[in-house]
This record gives sequence, structure tokens and C-alpha cells, in this order.
Amino acid sequence: MPEHDPSLYVLDLHTHPTLKTYMFKRRFWRRHHPPGFLFPFTLRTDLDALLEGNVKGLLCATYVTERGWLDDCWPIRLQRPWNDTLDRIFTEVPDDMAREYLNHLDWVIRDTVARRGPHIEVAKSFSEMQRIWSEGKIAILNSMEGAHHLNGNLDNLQDFFERGVCKMIVPHMYPNEACWNVDAIPETILLRKLGCFKQKFQLETGLTPWGRELIERMLDIGMIVDMTHGTPQFRKEVLDLAAEHPRKRPVVMSHVGVHALAPYPMNPTPEDIRRITDTGGVVGIIAMSYWLSRPEIRDCREVLLKTVAHLIEHGGDDVVAFGSDFDGFTGVPRDWKSPREYNNVRAWLLEKYSVEQVRKFLNGNAERVLREGWGKQ
Repeated sequence: MPEHDPSLYVLDLHTHPTLKTYMFKRRFWRRHHPPGFLFPFTLRTDLDALLEGNVKGLLCATYVTERGWLDDCWPIRLQRPWNDTLDRIFTEVPDDMAREYLNHLDWVIRDTVARRGPHIEVAKSFSEMQRIWSEGKIAILNSMEGAHHLNGNLDNLQDFFERGVCKMIVPHMYPNEACWNVDAIPETILLRKLGCFKQKFQLETGLTPWGRELIERMLDIGMIVDMTHGTPQFRKEVLDLAAEHPRKRPVVMSHVGVHALAPYPMNPTPEDIRRITDTGGVVGIIAMSYWLSRPEIRDCREVLLKTVAHLIEHGGDDVVAFGSDFDGFTGVPRDWKSPREYNNVRAWLLEKYSVEQVRKFLNGNAERVLREGWGKQ
């Protein structure tokens, strides 16, 4: 049957397993049973879920929590004195903590291989990813969420690139040296009702001078620019820089819905989609009900298909990809709650699209972005 075609594997552009393995000591090699709703302490992206969902590649995002959380979320302030890991995250400088996270991922994969066998390996280059796939293994790639990890020092960019970071989301939850951000906390979340997340947003702001230099360097060295969490003006300025750059590099939004179905500043407009397509980039569809539709719905089949159709309408077949944001403290749909449920997504897509199209959506478009955007190749 088409859904069992081995070429219809998944390359997921945005996941967060190290948030759970580092902060909560969850074991990647163990099978977990995550629920179909927000539950921060479970691990969704474990080895068994990847194998069963035919996920052949995933980008694991390093994310060291910004210090803005301390001012914006009082329960974290209460926990900090009793949680040594949390205290270190907010005490150490972010670039050093980012290196610790990268080292931690290497350890997680070594531990998994020792316990479960050689099913998975970290790829530090595009050619390594291809070699890992040729050996029948899952490739896990390093990415980074937020330019705050650079700690204001552009020299750190080259260091992280040499450590295998293939993509960086420049904005994230709070303003950093490069840019401002949009609101990424759902209005419906309980913590808002308890007085958290009151920051003000400046949607008209774009790149700082430092941010412009950062984008130029990323385009130069071949670290993929991810615009997720950026303001509309930020997205415009990044796309302008990419269009003017001497090397054609893909620009992406890795884990979003679309503005037409969920009209939040977080989500790309038809113009954003068109311009991302012009760079050779992709829009990765998120497994989070809130960003997929307004009003939010708990089962995502219909809205996911509508999202794919909207992306094709404004960008063609080559712009569709997936970036689940699994393990990023997200409110998942009931029918797409872990990598295992990529089996559902694959079946839904095959009801409407050809095998060739579905192959592009699940892996081909994302692989093209890595081939053209990562490094010098």
C-alpha cells in the first residue's frame, strides 16, 4: 500500500527532545506514552516513536531558556531555588549553556546506541546525513532556537556551525540582540490567567544592525535562516537580504500554521509564503492546534489538509514541509501527538495527493533546503 512506501519517510524540521532529556532526565531510548494535549513533562520524541512513524531525520533544537522567563512567569521564579538545573540555565552565560546542550545531545545518542543498538546517529554535515541514511539509520541534526545563544558575539556563529548546527531560528520568545519577536504563548493558556506573560510586542520592528550582520554571515557560511517567531517587518527584511545575497540560499519558517486559517502574527501570510518559495525555502507545518486554526480544534486532519492546500496555492508543491515542534511545551492535536502519528499524516496526505507530492511534503523539500542551504555545497 502507498502509505508503507519506504520512500515516504519524514524529515522533521523542528523538534525539542533535549529540553526533556536535559531538564527532566527523560530517557530517549525508552518508550513513552504522551497524551494528546499539553503535558510538559512527557517525552514525545523517543526512539520507538521515530522508528514506528518512519521518521528518518529530525532537527533537534538547542534552546536555553531566555532570562525573560524569570520576569514574565512567576512559577519559574518559585521553582528556581529548588531546581539546580533550572538555576544553572538562568545563571550561566547562554553560549556556554548552548555548548552544554550540544554535548548533551551527543551523550543522549551514545547512551541510546549502547542500550538499543545502532539505530540513530548525529549528523554534523549534509554528507554525514546521507551516509547515515545509506546505513539504514535515523539522522539527528543540530539546530538552534534564538540568537540569544550567541551572547552578542558573532564569532560564536562560526563555532556553532563547526559543531554541526545547520539552522538557527533568529528570534524566539523575547527580544534579543538581532530582533524582536511575536507573541508565541497561546491566549488560552492557564498561566496567562494567573498573571504570566504580560510582555509588550513591537510588531513594526525589524532587524537591528547587529541582526543584519548576523543574517549576512549565516547566508555566507551556510547556516539556514529560520524566521519563525519573527515580526512581519523582520520577515520582510530577512527576505530582502536573502534576495540581494550573491548566493541563493533557502529561507524557512520551520514550525507554523498559516495566517489565513489562524490569523496571528506568528503565521506567514500569502506574501510571506510566495517570497519564501522564491528563495527555495519551505514552510514547516506545526503539530500544535492553537497555531493551526482559530478557533482551536483538537483533531487536526481537516485543518492540516487545508494548510497544505493553502501553501500549495501560494507557493506550489515545493514549499510544503513539516516541523512538528514536538517536546517544545506545545498543545498537540489528539490525532498527531508524537512522531508515531506521522502514520496518520501520511495516510491523510495520500488521500488527496500523489505519492510523488507526498514524498516532497514529508522529506524531499526539507532535504533540498538542507542540500542548498547548509554549508558550502
